[in-house]
Amino acid sequence: MDEFQVELDRIGHVILLDPLRIQETLKSGGCTFISDKFYNKGIYRVRNKQSGALENFAIRIYRIEAATYQGRVDELGTECIDKSLWRNVQEGAPVFFYAFKLEDKFVKDMPKEEAEALLAKA
Repeated sequence: MDEFQVELDRIGHVILLDPLRIQETLKSGGCTFISDKFYNKGIYRVRNKQSGALENFAIRIYRIEAATYQGRVDELGTECIDKSLWRNVQEGAPVFFYAFKLEDKFVKDMPKEEAEALLAKA
């Protein structure tokens, strides 16, 4: 039985990634990022944070970790923590760490020309 696949345009969840993360994802097939926003595990269409354009690929968030500033300080000490990671976060609230990979099983393959153009940009 064939696996179910969906067209890229039908993915409703969108995540903002900066151009550096987009390039790293296209080159290595995955990446990580930190955010004060919570995203569930799952598949997301990518929007370029700088240009606002939707990219022609999707990612799958497969791992999520969370930490509070005070929790990190208690564990590692003040000198090891970059306080700027928590600048947009309310005191006591967590920052989320995500690992994701390029989604290629659930999303239908894009035309070969589009794939080559994406890799050329990376």
